[in-house]
Parts: sequence; C-alpha cells; structure tokens
Amino acid sequence: MALITQADLEARLGRSLTANESSSFTLINTALQAYIERMIGSSIESVSATTRYYDGGVQHLAIDPCTSITALKYVDDETDVEYTFLTADYTTEPVNKTLKTMLRNRDGKFVTGINNVSVTAKFSIFEDTNTLNIVKSALLESLVSEVSNNDNIQRESIEGYSVDYVTDQTKDNLSAIKFLFPGI
Repeated sequence: MALITQADLEARLGRSLTANESSSFTLINTALQAYIERMIGSSIESVSATTRYYDGGVQHLAIDPCTSITALKYVDDETDVEYTFLTADYTTEPVNKTLKTMLRNRDGKFVTGINNVSVTAKFSIFEDTNTLNIVKSALLESLVSEVSNNDNIQRESIEGYSVDYVTDQTKDNLSAIKFLFPGI
C-alpha cells in the first residue's frame, strides 16, 4: 500500500482527478515512492524488523535509516552469530531522534570484516512522524507538479520530429528529503 492515496492528492489539489490523471496516478505514485525509498535506503511505510549487514572496522557505523533496533551482532561469512551485543555496548544515534542512522561502539571500533555486523531493526522512517510528514509533503508536491503543471515539460520540434524533455522541477520538490538525509 502506498503512503500517498488518491484522496490525499485530490485534497492537496482541491479538486478531483480527471479520468486520465486517475488512471496514471497509481503508476506515478508507486514509481515516485520507489525512487524515494531507493534514494534514502529505507521504506517510508510501516514494516517488520529485518536484518541488514554492514562492514565493520569503524567506531561509528553508518546504517540505513531505521527505528526500533532490536539486535546488533557479529556474524561470520555464513552469517552465523559469533557475538551478540548488549544494549550497553553501543549507542544508537542521533541520540535525541527517533530515526537512527548510526551505531557507535562504546568499546572502540567494530571488528574489521565484510558484512560482519548484523543489525536487526525496522528499516523504515514510518515511526518518525516528523520526518514522515516532511517526506509525505514532498511526495505530494511532486505529484501535484506532475498532475497540474506542464511547465516541467519542454518540447522541441524540428521538421516533423519532436522530443519531450522533463526539467528538474519535480526533483526540486524533493529537496526537503535531501536536506533530511545528507549525502544522497
């Protein structure tokens, strides 16, 4: 299920979608949401806890945006557990925010290895309502620009041959998301 519904878009537009707009809404909405999720490395909808693997060798381990971290472990090449961290062994950061993007090992660097640090968490921004509201607003603005504005399309025509180009307007609507997740 998508984060943005057709009713959300219609409320933002202040009108109902036309039949043409309505038929393309699902495709555009799904594609835009997939683009954002790929861009930030996490889902924007409610998810169950999953496990992801990261390379050790650092004290501050950058992880995909997540909430509700339930386990941190060292694993071997076959992902068999070698050591399970106690919650007192590490901090989840930023400390004062719901959405976590880093783990800090209190005892120094994580052991060097390839995919040897296992993190089990909800890899989604859904539980961080402030971040979710900003992302939802940016998604709605992008959808509005796609539906109600043809200024983001440029056309060139030469001797019966025509080409349509999309400008950066839609990408500019997503700048709030890039502000929340630096480095993407």
